[in-house]
Amino acid sequence: MANDGRETWGSWLQFLFSVIGSLVGLGNIWRFPYICHRNGGGAFLVPFCICMCICGLPIGFLEIAYCQYSRLGPGKVWIVCPLFKGIWFGMMVVVFVVSLYYTMLMAWILYYMGVSFSSTLPWSTCNNEWNTPNCITSGYHKNITDSKTNVTNSTDSVSPQQEYWLNKVLDQTPAIDQMGDFRWELILCLAAAWIITFLCIVKGVRAMGKIAYVAATLPYILLTVLLIRGLMLPGASDGIYYFFYPKWYKLLNYTVWRDAATQLFFSAGYGIGIISTLASYNRFNNNCYRDAMMFPVLDTATSIFAGTVIFSYIGYMAKISGKEVDNVIKEGPGLVFIAYPSALETLPLPQLWSVLFFLMLFCTGLDSQFCHIQTLASAISDAKPFLLPWRTHIITGLCVVSFVLTLPLTTQGGIYIQNLLDHYIASISIMFIAIVEMVIFGWIYGTDRLYNDIEQMIGYRIPIIFKYAWKYSTPLIVAVLWLAGLLDFKPIGAVNPGYYPWCDVVGLFIAFTPILPIPILAVYTLYYMKGSWMERLRESIKPDPSWGPAVKSDEIDPHERSNLVETVA
Repeated sequence: MANDGRETWGSWLQFLFSVIGSLVGLGNIWRFPYICHRNGGGAFLVPFCICMCICGLPIGFLEIAYCQYSRLGPGKVWIVCPLFKGIWFGMMVVVFVVSLYYTMLMAWILYYMGVSFSSTLPWSTCNNEWNTPNCITSGYHKNITDSKTNVTNSTDSVSPQQEYWLNKVLDQTPAIDQMGDFRWELILCLAAAWIITFLCIVKGVRAMGKIAYVAATLPYILLTVLLIRGLMLPGASDGIYYFFYPKWYKLLNYTVWRDAATQLFFSAGYGIGIISTLASYNRFNNNCYRDAMMFPVLDTATSIFAGTVIFSYIGYMAKISGKEVDNVIKEGPGLVFIAYPSALETLPLPQLWSVLFFLMLFCTGLDSQFCHIQTLASAISDAKPFLLPWRTHIITGLCVVSFVLTLPLTTQGGIYIQNLLDHYIASISIMFIAIVEMVIFGWIYGTDRLYNDIEQMIGYRIPIIFKYAWKYSTPLIVAVLWLAGLLDFKPIGAVNPGYYPWCDVVGLFIAFTPILPIPILAVYTLYYMKGSWMERLRESIKPDPSWGPAVKSDEIDPHERSNLVETVA
């Protein structure tokens, strides 16, 4: 505990693994492969890596630096520029919505893990009540024929894994206006996911950091095992080739670049306060420059690694079904619940591997989820310090309210709400918030002042390239991609079936809700200040007198501090 009353990490490794756990989440294993699949495989990797270098590195460094310097989370750090204090409301709206459908993903994972204890994996056969005549049992060691049908390698064939997901787990209705009944199995799994999340975070930051040791490393171990097995399957090379081979004409489509930037923000947690919150628990002299260079590389490498594993099995599925790689699977979130289960049944002792795999997925999601809740709880306690003694009550309230609000996602039509939230919440607001962040620190607070703050923390000047990135290149590129997304708006019905025009109105409301608090609170701030409007504006963009290092003894000459800077263990 620092002498400013705020918790600190027990060690740098706790911060490292917590950030890795946040970065290495379901966004890498679930969202990245299907976004990549949707944008032509390898063509997507080029803009994704470029966006990571020219956008991810500068934004990530900025968010780590200003919160570590002040030891304030998103709920309070915007005293650096009171005019834009509404940005924290926007960040928290995004985090809250993401946490809702993120927990639903965890509930589906728990469901799959539970049924994996069956004597026969329920998605491995076509002799079940939820199967259709088009179902074929696939496998290089099996006959691609089923007792219910003589269909073999038909272009209309459907794998049992896909039918299990759509017809059994979801029991999906035809459209969003037919929500159907609640699925009690999913409600139980959802409750379990929220209870586990609560138990992991209620003990504080240091306990969360210790849990991250396991949650952040287990996915790498099991993904490596699955990759080795996947490379031994026929057709794996076709899937991996599709994943890595870029179709260069796709790069001319700016939607690919926009999706790459959106995935970057979604996966790394930029623009929503997650990385900022974790950094606010650092010691003042932590080497944030080293961390900022390391984390985007880890995120990119993990996304590519997870994509390689998934596409090795997609290639295998294409081989045994007689389809092209890009025609095997069309469902977005369902990709991980179709591609991976088909692989698990090919392993020796498939039940054991299935349990371990879905346990790994759950741990991966859990690590990110308690970062979401920690971000929300920290923002509330930072904004209202008198609530800090009631931290446990805040977390309890967040989990209970979130559970109730997530219940509609457990209905037969819940997948439509899930896709609606995912389609809109990450596509518009996150990039806009990131642009505002860079305008504040690049132009209002000033890069020279920011450079001095960073030097005060780490003891040396960082490369000048970041000054130009924060002021010019990164905000300009993100702004262009954001505007391109607005101009090329596509209704969700054009991407997923089962939606109506009114769904776009709801979706746009979801998309712009995080943005609206920024101008509303800016007007509110100016209205209640004294003086002429120009005087009010000048005062509103000045840092609050309380802005600065939370521990005042840290305000020493940077050259005296250089010998105190932490080094990599």
